[in-house]
This record gives sequence, C-alpha cells and structure tokens, in this order.
Amino acid sequence: MFEVLAKGLGKNVDEATIKSWFFEEGDQVTQGDDLVELATEESVVTITAPATGILAEVCIAEDDTVQRDEVLCIIDDGKEDENADADEDSSEDA
Repeated sequence: MFEVLAKGLGKNVDEATIKSWFFEEGDQVTQGDDLVELATEESVVTITAPATGILAEVCIAEDDTVQRDEVLCIIDDGKEDENADADEDSSEDA
C-alpha cells in the first residue's frame, strides 16, 4: 500500500484545493500516471502515482482543501495481500 501525500506545493504554501481527480476508486493506475491536480493561490500542481496498482481510496474529494503532507489517496500495489496470505498459511501450520 502506498499513501500519496500532498507534496510539491511550493516553499511557503501550506494548503491547496483539489481541482480534479484523473482516476476513480477501483481504477488501475501505473507509476507516473497523473493522479490529481491541486490548485494553490500561485500555481497548479499535478501529483503522479508513486507505484502501479489499484486506486484503493480517495481521501480528499474535489473542491476540498488539503494541507501539506496530508494523505490524498491510497494505492494498493497488492504486495501486502501476498504477505497476509503467507502469514495465514504459516499460522495454519502451527
């Protein structure tokens, strides 16, 4: 799982408004895809996907305000699920 944070807003900018999401929950995203556009008083910033996976949760809706380093969304890359399955298998053997 990857938490995508509001970063790159500018040196003295602490908040932005979600202008638009390019994907919806449940959509497949690829590392480097544009995920969301944030608008500050000075500029528009596009946040890209840090990993390939499923957009599991959108944490901030369009037109809402987000603070610097706040979680925008969560991408499920499927890796935790594999570990959870392995843990279940080993606990059944015990």
